[in-house]
Amino acid sequence: MSHEAANSKPTRRQGMSDTPIEALTANVFEERAEHLSKGELTAWTASTKADRSILAKLKGPGAKLLIGPRGCGKSTLLRRAYFELQEEATHLGVYVNYSRSLALEPLFHKSANALQLFRQWVLLKVAVGVKEALKESHREIPDTLAELTVNAQAYIKALEAGTTSSIPDVYTTPTELLHALESWTQDSGMKRCVLLLDDAAHAFSPDQQREFFEIFRELRSRTVSAKAAVYPGITSYSPNFHVGHEAELVESWLRPDEDGYLELMREIVNRRIPASHLKRLKGREELIDYLALASFGLPRGFLVMLSQLLGVEEDETHNPTRKMAETAISDHAASVRQIFSTLAGKLPRYKHFVDFGQELEAGSVRQLQSFNAARGDRSKATVIAFHDPMAAKLARMVAMLEYAGILRDAHTVSRGVKGVFHRYILHYAILIEGNALGLGRAFAASDVISALVTRDAHAFSRLQPANVLGADYEDRCTLDLLPCQNCGAPRYSEDAQFCMKCGRQLRTASVYEELLKAPIDNLPLTKKKRDGLLKYTEIRTINDILLDEENAQIRGVPHIGPVWAKRIKSYAEEFVSV
Repeated sequence: MSHEAANSKPTRRQGMSDTPIEALTANVFEERAEHLSKGELTAWTASTKADRSILAKLKGPGAKLLIGPRGCGKSTLLRRAYFELQEEATHLGVYVNYSRSLALEPLFHKSANALQLFRQWVLLKVAVGVKEALKESHREIPDTLAELTVNAQAYIKALEAGTTSSIPDVYTTPTELLHALESWTQDSGMKRCVLLLDDAAHAFSPDQQREFFEIFRELRSRTVSAKAAVYPGITSYSPNFHVGHEAELVESWLRPDEDGYLELMREIVNRRIPASHLKRLKGREELIDYLALASFGLPRGFLVMLSQLLGVEEDETHNPTRKMAETAISDHAASVRQIFSTLAGKLPRYKHFVDFGQELEAGSVRQLQSFNAARGDRSKATVIAFHDPMAAKLARMVAMLEYAGILRDAHTVSRGVKGVFHRYILHYAILIEGNALGLGRAFAASDVISALVTRDAHAFSRLQPANVLGADYEDRCTLDLLPCQNCGAPRYSEDAQFCMKCGRQLRTASVYEELLKAPIDNLPLTKKKRDGLLKYTEIRTINDILLDEENAQIRGVPHIGPVWAKRIKSYAEEFVSV
């Protein structure tokens, strides 16, 4: 399943007048699909049969949950579905992005009506999305929609900025919005309404998650269907929401072990990279395959590594080298690990699970390295396995590693009398960096490519958690709950509302406010970029980056141009998003 689309190879970008390919370098390495125009998305993406199947489900009836880790292409598919619905003009496609949901999380610590405010935010963003979709398709805006959205955008921004905690003058409910959606669809001459809800997981606020999926359940009828992008592992649903029954789960993640994977990634390069850069890759196609496999099916990671290999924004005159590819892979592995480590800040109660998860990942690398070294010239393995049943705490760690993309579910297998095993593929960049393929000290990029392409799909190394984490890891891996602010007594459960010792109401810290205070070290920046920000600007925290109007301070750093300035701001926005 890919996420970079179309079939012909244009020399100019479709839907973008006659803008030469070289003039668009600034957007070439943009990693987030929601920041790309329709023309860019159309011209710079490459499709598979699986993509077409997913797009058909996204555009069709019935509730769907598009699942995959960060950077796997969920937004690309949702945006493509939206643009295709606009082109077909028979169904009303509505794209809504909820990436700013965590900005409302402080309300749950300050306002008694936080759930009502959050509900209005979710519903009004849908209404605004309908209005924008109708405007883009040059259709008339119904009076009731115009009335509902007259002040909606300002109210949405006020909620995200934390400058209001009042209910809007025009209050709506899911049932009322559903009826309105049916009416607006009919008034527009459309057959159905398809809601494409991006970044809808609200992964770091359980209250928001439960409320969102209650709303999601209610926004459905014969005319209206909703699709939402969610994460594996850590997305929790409301008690009344049952995956499979309430909505079909649709996987969105390229498989690097499937036929045609490398051909698809090469096509992404041919579509997306300007001719001047492609010329520098001539004769170095092996490095493209190397990075494609190391990306582990995550297009975003592939684009970042390509930009490093080509020296975008730093030195675009050098020839790409194996050493540069190795550096890019190492940086990508560090970036993936950082997504996982930041969970300690976004899910503070699971801090110990993150610590143990990091040990589990390192142990998996050592285990596969030993396993593959013993196989000699035989096909290598990329899979670790845990015996069934998995302990609850181990399962939680693995789920969090899945969210970050470090592990990927390879399904359960039975080995007869040996038992049943839960198998997981380890991220290829981490395998490569840790030499876990057992290729010896000196190996060529072609050796890695061959080992990954011809790996033994049935081989796996069984991992005993106790050997890696310690025999007593379950006793030590506990929830990290804040003590009572009044008397310091420990909390006995994360759901506790009052202190068992002094009876005072227990408070919880705002995850969003803590994330804003986080240092820029938490962003996946190269050392050169990070040191430049610290030396030439007053930027020290994530919030400093977000408050940097038009990237003025960031652009003042040597070797940071428009591409990297935009990327740094995007990293900060994503850090405080879902």
